[in-house]
Amino acid sequence: MKFFVFTIPLFSLCISYFLCKFIIYFSHKKGILDQPNEFRQHDTPTPYFGGSAIFIAIILGFGAFAFIAKSDYIIKHLLFFSLFFIVGLLDDIYKLTSIPKLIFIIIASFISSLIFNRNLFDFSLTFLALVFFTNSFNLLDNVDGLCASTAIAILLAILIYLTNSCHIDLLLLISLTAIAGFLILNFPKAKIFMGDSGSLLIGAICVIFILRYSESKFQLLNFIPLFWLPLYDTFSVVIVRAAAGKSILIGGKDHFSHRLMRHGLSNSAVIIILSFITFAAGLLSLYLSPLISAAVFIFLIAAAASFELLTSHK
Repeated sequence: MKFFVFTIPLFSLCISYFLCKFIIYFSHKKGILDQPNEFRQHDTPTPYFGGSAIFIAIILGFGAFAFIAKSDYIIKHLLFFSLFFIVGLLDDIYKLTSIPKLIFIIIASFISSLIFNRNLFDFSLTFLALVFFTNSFNLLDNVDGLCASTAIAILLAILIYLTNSCHIDLLLLISLTAIAGFLILNFPKAKIFMGDSGSLLIGAICVIFILRYSESKFQLLNFIPLFWLPLYDTFSVVIVRAAAGKSILIGGKDHFSHRLMRHGLSNSAVIIILSFITFAAGLLSLYLSPLISAAVFIFLIAAAASFELLTSHK
């Protein structure tokens, strides 16, 4: 079993990386590229189906694991991940408007919540978390490497926490390495984007693994600091656009990452700093009491907001 703990995740990482390389080659050859515009950070046409590489790498990794441990939860995770990948893929292909896209996300969240929960409270919690955080991670995919590095920071913190308790979740590790294989080519300056198929999938992955390891509703407070960045980015963008009289449904260069870059930070510096804060604060919170973890979360949000307010005149 220990042999597979290392080989299957490595296999998943390699599949993700080389599929991304193929997608880059094929997309440039066929002209299937995300074009720069006033709402985008990039300045050159870029392939945007990296989410497909992440998904296929996860599917193949889970399939390899299924030969070792035949379990219903592997099938449940495959179905669950497939729902959000398909919704994102439809958006990548057909460029859905906001309302139809939200409806599809709600449907995928509803079905997923039925799969994983047996009582009304757990169903409602899972449903609301999936709807909100899949959209939040979709919004977080606004500069090169940010969405993928944030997800890796979250999953790595959980993995280390589990390892210290002598437990390794191979499904979590496979998911992490599949995202890492993509991030190698998505790191600034990105050669490929994940698209909505990737951001919705990644958001769903982070939600389900956190809910899976929360032993009680109160303990969920320990995991909240891991999500400080997508939460802060989402609500700050809503506030900024509302104050400017802009629609919250359109894209723009007004995300937290963009605002940090306007203060002189590079794209690489932004993702390194934010992912490190997510990992360090999130991992620490997993070892604290739930109430202190909630205080850490409040501190992170307050610190980010205070920094922006204090530097807003510059």
